[in-house]
Amino acid sequence: MKPLRSLTLVAFVGLLPVPALAASLATLSDFAWLAGRWIDVSGGNVSEETWTAPSGDAMQGMWRYVTDGKARIYEILTISAEDGGLVMRVRHFDPALVAREEKAAPVVLKLVSSGDRMGAFEGTEPNGPTVIRLTYVSPAEGVLSVMLEKDGKMAGGFTFRRAPS
Repeated sequence: MKPLRSLTLVAFVGLLPVPALAASLATLSDFAWLAGRWIDVSGGNVSEETWTAPSGDAMQGMWRYVTDGKARIYEILTISAEDGGLVMRVRHFDPALVAREEKAAPVVLKLVSSGDRMGAFEGTEPNGPTVIRLTYVSPAEGVLSVMLEKDGKMAGGFTFRRAPS
């Protein structure tokens, strides 16, 4: 697995990197800051991500991407406490809710780095050797940056603002 380069994260969020903690020390309550509705309307598109507060051993998220007034892709996400660590599972759907991944093969990403209002999850694609890293950072109150890397290269990202209640 390739490590996340601090310069990539700095360039993405525009701030100094947050000191990383051992991922094994992180708990679900460390991600309570993620709860709520986040939206990015840049470029005429809408990217929206919503997370529930931690409850029991998990929290749940939903993401959708809208272009030209039409939803193009949906994601269902979970972060759960498992075997002494945190695990994110992601499943993608098209507008007709047909899943991209196989029935028993969601994308599974383990927490590999965490800090104050930051977490990086990493794993491989279900049908291939591609290493996926999804990093969540809240560099300032009301701001959420999400960065997707594949095999150590930037593959996409969004900078969300907390939506009004």
